[in-house]
Amino acid sequence: MLERTRHGRDRNWDLLQAMLDDPDALEELTTSEVGRVGEALALAYLEDRGYTLEEQNYRCSEGEADLIMFDEQSEEIVLVEVKTRRARRGARDMFPELAVDERKRERYARIAARFCMENFPVFAIRFDVIGVSLKPGPYAEVEHLVGAYEWDSER
Repeated sequence: MLERTRHGRDRNWDLLQAMLDDPDALEELTTSEVGRVGEALALAYLEDRGYTLEEQNYRCSEGEADLIMFDEQSEEIVLVEVKTRRARRGARDMFPELAVDERKRERYARIAARFCMENFPVFAIRFDVIGVSLKPGPYAEVEHLVGAYEWDSER
């Protein structure tokens, strides 16, 4: 059985456990459930690499950030957008991290500004994207784009 992190949401880990118990469960998951499994995997991946969870599913008037982590090596707050897909033959499914478009980057910049105001002082902030491709079996590929885009990418 998977060990639950103290910060992980039980329902995400329960879905992940169900996938491990039943290889066919992936096809039965809703789109929302696929996203929750991806977030659980991304959180485990980041914590395994020394990141500390600050907030999961941070919500503010500007929207929601999937994960807000602290990278102890770089001493940065990291806003992480997690994109999860069932891996199929289509190119878009193979690279879920490509779904983070300009509109989403702008929204994340506004979310970051709100987070900084609520958690002053924040000395450094970074935007990462994690793409999770879920495969039957169950298998998953995790692609971590560190510093995927800049705060002020327009200028």
